[in-house]
Amino acid sequence: MLIRLVYASRSQNQSAQDLPAILEWSRRANSELEVTGVLCYLDGVYMQYLEGEESAVDALFKRIHADSRHQGVALLERRAISRRAFPEWSMALLDWNDNTRAIFRSFSPEARLDLHAVDPGTAAPMLRALVRAPGWKLL
Repeated sequence: MLIRLVYASRSQNQSAQDLPAILEWSRRANSELEVTGVLCYLDGVYMQYLEGEESAVDALFKRIHADSRHQGVALLERRAISRRAFPEWSMALLDWNDNTRAIFRSFSPEARLDLHAVDPGTAAPMLRALVRAPGWKLL
């Protein structure tokens, strides 16, 4: 069964210093596991949308949860899906700009710009909206 899993976590370092290693690891591991998705990073917070076979996504999330580079891992959504939203992306990274910040605010108008504070009910739709914005680096 295909699932999607969306989580948010805080970076251990509160900086982008771990991002290159996380992206490299994600690209390799996700390809091997046939997991696709997107990664947002903003002000020390990661939000990731993962999709793939249930066992692969759950195993990957377990590894992420145990990874010391992540703190406060919060599961925002886990549900069955009929098809992938990002079938071609082993992992993509979003560069934040005024346009993507406006999209975030349209889903969370009262929240400060903090991916960890996103309403779980809007996390997946918000990421799909963000994907339509320019500024993605495909990996």
